[in-house]
Amino acid sequence: MSAEHAIALSGVTVRFGGIVAVDSASIAIAPGESVGLIGPNGAGKTTLLDVAAGVRRPQSGTVSLFGDEITRASVVRRARLGVARTFQQLSLFDGLTVREHVVLGHLAGRRTKLPLGGYLSNRKRLEEAAMADDSPLSPSMLLRRLGLEAIADELAGEQSVGVVRMVDLARALASRPRVLLLDEPVSGLAELEATEVGDLLRALRAEHKLSMLVIEHNLEFARLVSDRLVALDFGKVIAEGSPDQVLGSDVVRQAYFGADAGTEVVL
Repeated sequence: MSAEHAIALSGVTVRFGGIVAVDSASIAIAPGESVGLIGPNGAGKTTLLDVAAGVRRPQSGTVSLFGDEITRASVVRRARLGVARTFQQLSLFDGLTVREHVVLGHLAGRRTKLPLGGYLSNRKRLEEAAMADDSPLSPSMLLRRLGLEAIADELAGEQSVGVVRMVDLARALASRPRVLLLDEPVSGLAELEATEVGDLLRALRAEHKLSMLVIEHNLEFARLVSDRLVALDFGKVIAEGSPDQVLGSDVVRQAYFGADAGTEVVL
């Protein structure tokens, strides 16, 4: 894949024993483009996202970032190159505040190596320096923009699902990514909350030229935030194109509804 692509996965195959979770899948995302990754449960979506993030190495295939192959690069290396992600299963540090989670994201995007223990022993100094940063996607800007400023000093783990998803997003954005990988960012949110998150992501993407790969079961949200959709089933790419093309295709309806493939995908 060429440098014209922000991130490109080419011919990726992942096996778990005798089970093929991802089968020669390819996705290429242009700079500033948002691609939604859809498909039924077990289609291989999160596994493919894990490959993009560096959590899992494929048995075959490659991953490239702006034209440079990073297939064997670690999660930490990818973070410093500009890849960030959120998680389907919310993952927070016990005993840390909302602000501290965002500051950790800020530190993750820096070139210096700093283990969690190093942060904890110097948290006051590091937090003051991070909060003084007035650059785009700084912790102070993100706390304000994502509606977290009023609860910044409260424990993140004690917040509602909706707030925790915003903390997770703020933490990822604070690393100043070029590529943002989102795994079901509105899971568990009410319809109005999901729409607000979608509007926020579209605004941030336009302002900061973010490229995004978004896994989402909420097809209305996927349509809202995506320029293009890619559909997976049994680890294979079965359709890609505009949201209307993909959601209206017979093969996608077959994957979602099986014998009821004549059912229209209602948004």
